[in-house]
Amino acid sequence: MTYDVAIIGAGFGGSLMALILQRLGLNPVLIDRASHPRFAIGESATPIGDLIWARLTEQYDLPRLRPLAEYGSWQRSYPQLPCGLKRGFSYFLHRPGQRYVPSARHQDEMLVAASHGVDDADTHWYRADYDAFIANEAQREGVAYFDHTQLTELQGGNVWKLTGTRLGQPISFAARFVIDASGERGFLARHLGLTNHVAQMQTNSRPLFAHFRDVPAWGMLQGFDAAHPDAHPFADHPYPCDDAVLHHQFDGGWMWVIPFNNGITSVGFALDQRMFPLDETVSPAEEWRSLLRRYPSIGDHLRDARICGPGEHLIRGGRMQRWLSPAAGHNWALLPTAATFLDPLHSTGNAHTLSGIERLAGVFAGHVGSWDAPQFHAELQAYDATLQAESQLLDRVIHGCFLALGDMELFGAMSAFYFVAAIWAEHRRRSGLWQPQDAFLGANDPEWVGIVETSYSELVELTLSGPFDRDTKQHFIARVRQRIAPYNLAGLCDPGRRNLYPYP
Repeated sequence: MTYDVAIIGAGFGGSLMALILQRLGLNPVLIDRASHPRFAIGESATPIGDLIWARLTEQYDLPRLRPLAEYGSWQRSYPQLPCGLKRGFSYFLHRPGQRYVPSARHQDEMLVAASHGVDDADTHWYRADYDAFIANEAQREGVAYFDHTQLTELQGGNVWKLTGTRLGQPISFAARFVIDASGERGFLARHLGLTNHVAQMQTNSRPLFAHFRDVPAWGMLQGFDAAHPDAHPFADHPYPCDDAVLHHQFDGGWMWVIPFNNGITSVGFALDQRMFPLDETVSPAEEWRSLLRRYPSIGDHLRDARICGPGEHLIRGGRMQRWLSPAAGHNWALLPTAATFLDPLHSTGNAHTLSGIERLAGVFAGHVGSWDAPQFHAELQAYDATLQAESQLLDRVIHGCFLALGDMELFGAMSAFYFVAAIWAEHRRRSGLWQPQDAFLGANDPEWVGIVETSYSELVELTLSGPFDRDTKQHFIARVRQRIAPYNLAGLCDPGRRNLYPYP
């Protein structure tokens, strides 16, 4: 079976890439080792991801996918497809042995809105059904699709030969180009011997997670009364704090709480291995219970929760990070989901994948029928270089936030590097200023990268030098506020906002 492009992995990224390539007049094939529907995490959209999704579906004539860019249009078009309402990012700080106490000053919380209202809000993707929907759309449009296919060998040249088995029977494919969208399993990484630069990454976190039922709303658990909303410290929140990715954070880690409208909630810890090293002698369930006891208000939030997937057990892993190089070659490429991953903090994964699809689709769109042209290969090299720069910038931003997780003021300053860059990128797109060479979160803007690098280095020095006083911390935050000012459209780090940021 001969195709123009073989795409390994039929998650939403691989399936969307296949649809785009077909619209360009190419003949792609989707190859997946499993089948749909299946459990997956990486569940939240962001405004920049939504804008990319909308542009891709409009540019490549995919009108059935366009409604998934916003909550309102999703509900009107596909109410049967589970999702969650995401109005923003909610953060609450916890301390060992202490219950969380709301305050009118909001010193232990931060809310950053991501939409003006429900209709234009982001969504949480219930990935089992979401990925299946996109894969079904690819098949509906005539894309060749092979699930239950275990690839075992790759032979290169001007044409790739991929061999393996499907349902126990031998199978082989020939393709002029191969795209790896398989995530952490890394088919191309294994067969091409790509280098994993994870040892150079500073972020070092591990997951412990599952899907649950019977997870109550955090706001209601804190005594919020819908009949008397003005009487509660949460009354001035820019949106209901549970209509978000809710982050329970603490020194050395954080927990995500992502509710869907089918009664299921995705819940998991991301733990810094320097403070919470993996101990295989302790079971995942024992570690989970220990963390809930350590942070009693988190324990209250999850007291009645029941695991519902996958199976009836928690999933625990080792280090989450990966950073593969190169991410593209003469006739192959990795999507961001296969090339790099940092941590779920700030929900960067799906938007980064869409950014990579947009960029790689542009390379193909400009060279249909001319894959031997030097410019085609130069643009693939540029794709790789951009992914490497994005990985390094994301590492600085996310590790800086991990260093600050136990202090909401410091965390507010370091998380501003994500939010300022994301909102700035949204502004560029909405204002018609976006350029195809724009990197994710400004990773190819030397001035912005310099600001992030300088501030990150200062924070590392500050935290490594031992305890520091409040004046030292405030001087650092003031420097961050001054540096980000030219890009800061949402007033991040403004003490007058009391950690509450409406959407600009």
